[in-house]
Order: sequence, then C-alpha cells, then structure tokens
Amino acid sequence: MTTTTSTQFWELLEAPAANVEAVTDLLRWSMNYDGRSGTPYQIFLDLIGYSDEHFGIQIFKGNPRDVLGYLEISYLAEALEEYATHPQEVSDWIDKLMEADSNA
Repeated sequence: MTTTTSTQFWELLEAPAANVEAVTDLLRWSMNYDGRSGTPYQIFLDLIGYSDEHFGIQIFKGNPRDVLGYLEISYLAEALEEYATHPQEVSDWIDKLMEADSNA
C-alpha cells in the first residue's frame, strides 16, 4: 500500500474516480461547515455504517436539522444512491481519503 500525502488528498477531491462523484460533492460541500454541529458528510458516514465500523461510534453528534437544508439533503441523497449502487468503490475511496487526511 502506498502512503498518501496531503497533496494527494486534494487531488482525490479535485479528480474523483468514477462512481464516487456524488460522495465527493457531498464532502466538498461539507468542508464549508465549521464542524461544531457536525456536517452532512458525517451524517453520510454514520448512515452507511462507516463511522461505526472504523471508529466504533457515530461521529455526527448534532441535530440533523441544524446542518441539512434542501441542498444538503439533495447532496446526501445522491451520495447515498451512489453508495447503494457502488458500495465497495465508495468505501475504498473513503479509506483513501481517510489515509490521505491522516498523513496531511
């Protein structure tokens, strides 16, 4: 396995692989949040079971109404549909992002 750098994290966001575009869009949008009340991307990770499987907890601690407006719900729905169609590809991509972020 290759070590991913901070530069690679941003490259992954700028040029996502096929079948992870909607999840990438959700993550990019979620980067606009300050994180105190959570992000739509954290809700996504909780819903697909990624956070529980990898961290042992749900990572979104806030009230979903505080971070989910119409646009965020649309991004979340598209990401969930993408995950439902390509679960392994999405999970592998999230793993790559997590590795890149931890090496940043």
